Amino acid sequence: MLEYSRRVRSFSLSSIDTMTALCFQYDSVMLAAGTPNLDVPDKLKELAKKYIHKGHNQYTVNKGSARLRDAISVEWSKPLGRKIDPENEITITCGATEALLAVALATVNPQDKVIVFEPYYENFRNIVLLAGGEPIFVPLIPYKWEPDWDILEREAKNAKLLILNSPHNPTGSVLDENTIQKIARIAIQNDLFVLSDETYRTMVYDVEEPNSIASLPGMMERTAVISSFSKTMTATGWRVGFFIASADFTEQIRKVHDFSSICAPAPFQDAIAEFITSRDFDSYYNDLINKYKNKRDLLCDALRYTDFIFSIPQGAYYILADFSNIKPELDDFKMAEFMAKEIGVCVVGGRAFFDQLQRGKKYLRFSFARKISEIEDAAQKIKNIR
Repeated sequence: MLEYSRRVRSFSLSSIDTMTALCFQYDSVMLAAGTPNLDVPDKLKELAKKYIHKGHNQYTVNKGSARLRDAISVEWSKPLGRKIDPENEITITCGATEALLAVALATVNPQDKVIVFEPYYENFRNIVLLAGGEPIFVPLIPYKWEPDWDILEREAKNAKLLILNSPHNPTGSVLDENTIQKIARIAIQNDLFVLSDETYRTMVYDVEEPNSIASLPGMMERTAVISSFSKTMTATGWRVGFFIASADFTEQIRKVHDFSSICAPAPFQDAIAEFITSRDFDSYYNDLINKYKNKRDLLCDALRYTDFIFSIPQGAYYILADFSNIKPELDDFKMAEFMAKEIGVCVVGGRAFFDQLQRGKKYLRFSFARKISEIEDAAQKIKNIR
């Protein structure tokens, strides 16, 4: 009898896919997916055409476009607190997703324990399982969403890798400098690798753009920083991400990258490199962030009016909201179904971000990565819950 691998059989259909199906069924406003429905900037599309016509259509070198790596080196020198070597410390990948898996496969042996803060981006759990490791879930305490330090201190003693995500999906929280320093201290004391997913680092509101945990003493050699151009370029389908790590760490991660994807799409790498170093980028980026902040505020006002419990996101474009004051008799799936069918707004139930249903059953995640007209429509519909 044919038998598929245990690691694959342990996965189920994404909760976001399930809710997307409900969205189409009830013709609801889509606030479930993290995919922006904003178009790629016209200038960037023209640059992609330019590089396709110039013949940038074959494999790049394994590490990626030199021009893009140089641009990343300049951009990330401040949050990392030093000059980054583009030849030996930066690698372009097929989105952040490939980079996440490559780091997990480069660090985790079968049965190794990996700390995952909960609630979590669901790929974190799955990359640990694909690598043969055991995810250990450490709670983030509502609504500041800081770690339960006692549990973290205890679990770190037997762990191999710690996965960090700030700005955070699904809460939109941004860890402050003191919290990052405490996590770094625990990582060093217990000799942990750290995978720091900083995909949303440049998407922050009302706070300073955070420095990376890799900038702290003793952390660069043990940390792989992951990021992507998918969100800031609203080009999730282009699949251009990257990781930054020390030369020794990079050498090991690149082995996985080479045998899994070889390289990210060549013309898009050069198009992005030219765009982010052009005079057009700053105005585009500032406009993007101002629009996201406006959409955040509209959605938060509606949720506050309707008695959801939540913290205002400081980064990314998600809100994790507790609906206990509204329909305490429902669990997250039934509430999400009610939202799609009766209110006309599609969201994700909290179980997608927690290991145990019990811990996620009172939450819904809302994404404001949509057009302003959709956010306005959704906000008005949400106010009708009362």
